[in-house]
Amino acid sequence: MTDAQGFPAFPARSRRRQPTWWGTAWIQAMEDTAVDAGLTKAGRRIAGQGQIGPITISPGRIAAVLDNAFSTSIAVEALSDNAWAALVAEASLQSGHLAALLDGFLPHDLSAVVPGVGDLDAQCNCDDWGNPCQHAAALCYQAAWLLDADPSLLFLLRGRSAESLTKEVSRHHNDNTVLAAEAFARPAPSLPEPPPPATGELRLLSIEPPPGMDAGALAGAAATAATRARQLLAEGPARVADS
Repeated sequence: MTDAQGFPAFPARSRRRQPTWWGTAWIQAMEDTAVDAGLTKAGRRIAGQGQIGPITISPGRIAAVLDNAFSTSIAVEALSDNAWAALVAEASLQSGHLAALLDGFLPHDLSAVVPGVGDLDAQCNCDDWGNPCQHAAALCYQAAWLLDADPSLLFLLRGRSAESLTKEVSRHHNDNTVLAAEAFARPAPSLPEPPPPATGELRLLSIEPPPGMDAGALAGAAATAATRARQLLAEGPARVADS
């Protein structure tokens, strides 16, 4: 299991810069299930006031202390083995997916790692009845800033890691390479016997000439090509190679 990572507190007047699609999806997952929009609005304000202490991201959990009083966390379920296998298969389809992730961008094809509506479980020891409370909402907003800067943190949250994705994709490619090498090592089967040469009268299908082309010229060209093909087939592969 990947170790937890700690991040220093954001100073006051911090603002989210260069929002990404995955950071926006994270916020949307929280806001769409909020009981009280007023609490999420208050959380957005708190996120920019420097009231949140250092943030810890670990498998399945984001946690922080607000105002040195409220312990707040956001729980996220780990990816199942089936979901992880599907993600590895998707990442294996295009080599650029891993390069993009290393460059700080999460391809849309890997969106399964982003929590959706109902996937975030907010907890806090304050007296607010809303879910999320203003403190948990504030933590969600600052967490989005961290995810915007480093989408690999999503893998950590889901109980995996970007490094393990790279290893699994490499193993997937190596397995396929072995299978391909085995296939090419097999002897090629013999070709079937060629069909007997045609002996009947040559009959051409009726061809509708395009506008501006003489119908007789087109029929003559088709007859010449068909006759030549019949001759090549009758004379064998060696004659065809010399032609």
